[in-house]
Amino acid sequence: MFFFNGSRCVVVAALAGLSMAGAANAKLSDEEIAQLGMTGTPLTPVGATRAGNAAGTIPEWTGGIQAPPANFKPGAGWADPFADDKPLFTITAQNYQQYEKNLLPGQIAMFKQYPDSFRMHVYPTRRSTSYPDWFVESTKVQAKHIDICPQYAQKNEMCLIDAQPGGGVPFPIPKSPEEAGWNTLLGHYNGTTMDAMGNGALIDSLGNRTDVIIRSREFWPYQLPADKRPSNEWFTQWGGAFLCDSWQIEQPPRSSGLVFGGCMYAQNVDFQVYLYIPGQRRVRKAPEIGFHDSPSFGSDGQRTVSSRWMWWFGGKEPRHSYKLEKGKELFVSANSYKIADPNLNYDDIYGKKHINQDLLRYELHRMWVIDGELKPGYRHLYKRHVAYFDEDTWMGVAFEAYDAKDRLWRMGEQHVLNLYDKPLLRIMGDSQIDLINGRYTTYPYWHDTAGRLTGFGPPKFETTEDMTVDISVYTPQGLRKFGTR
Repeated sequence: MFFFNGSRCVVVAALAGLSMAGAANAKLSDEEIAQLGMTGTPLTPVGATRAGNAAGTIPEWTGGIQAPPANFKPGAGWADPFADDKPLFTITAQNYQQYEKNLLPGQIAMFKQYPDSFRMHVYPTRRSTSYPDWFVESTKVQAKHIDICPQYAQKNEMCLIDAQPGGGVPFPIPKSPEEAGWNTLLGHYNGTTMDAMGNGALIDSLGNRTDVIIRSREFWPYQLPADKRPSNEWFTQWGGAFLCDSWQIEQPPRSSGLVFGGCMYAQNVDFQVYLYIPGQRRVRKAPEIGFHDSPSFGSDGQRTVSSRWMWWFGGKEPRHSYKLEKGKELFVSANSYKIADPNLNYDDIYGKKHINQDLLRYELHRMWVIDGELKPGYRHLYKRHVAYFDEDTWMGVAFEAYDAKDRLWRMGEQHVLNLYDKPLLRIMGDSQIDLINGRYTTYPYWHDTAGRLTGFGPPKFETTEDMTVDISVYTPQGLRKFGTR
């Protein structure tokens, strides 16, 4: 059931109850799929509202960026296609109250905590997201078949059934918070592999920074057609691997050589991961990596697994109950192409208390909002976890986490770009800020700067046609050869 509230459409908690009971039919009918399309339909191919808003501050989606800007040079970062845009206004600690209805609680907290340095430059909204044609067609096929498994309603075990090879948005017209949750993992085209250097910098409460240089290797089997998927049992078990991930620490020296690799699966979303420890010269299973509120790898305990990409179920047994809200209009980071300038240095990016706000571009966008509240009888560091996903990308752009005393504890922002030469959607930077202890962290993004400073070179984002990554790094048998100092 939907209730309309001004420009917003709220999916009420009763709908969440339907999903838990398995009563809602997740698979889309032909009539529903007919609402999706590149032109002439009420919804875009990924389920966003095509029309602009009534105020004219959010325009109609017309297909996004269709070609790189004239000054784009492969291997030299991604030139800003909107470089001539000027800020409409800048929100500061002195004027944020007049924009409060479109600000996130985490942003308001930042204005109060860092009044001298936190600011938001707001630009015209550019609905720049574009998708390859095959992804649009795959979405229509996927949405007719895929479903959340009955084990979720029966035993609170999250998984998917009837997933089709070839990727696409699994639930472009989500009928529950859980379906929207799956879209945030699978409903955007990241390409099929990434091999990149990044800096997951750790900044303490005094502004001192530790650079944590990590080589990241991602592999998305979900996006592959059947004849391109690996046949090794490691990748075909539990309904097939959806995402495989590996991080290899390059510095600081005390951690250099640590490397993990593993996968999550359609019918087992607990990350199956192994860790190579160079001091012991052995590979061991590492269930603590990729599990609910356990500390994220290399984050010095400042992040949880469930806040990767701003939000995730955390494991096969979700510990929160969810509500979903559609269409909330908020100022979020978008088209922040300045952060992909390879000529930036780390000091240009990382401030004492937060990311250099002058590198970021904020726009008014409509959001999907997933609001998770800890279930009775479960434990989690975050009593409440609220995350925001752009309607055009299904990618997380912000979150807030609350502690057991209902205090706003951590907030995060994530910066997504359309890498228009493919096209791909990729996270190119983020930050998560502890509002209580004053520390903040970033994930190992900032690929262009880290690639230049380490000599690794630009990030390599590959598609179905040009895959070259050695996928043995995701297997316990193959991991050892990557773990060298």
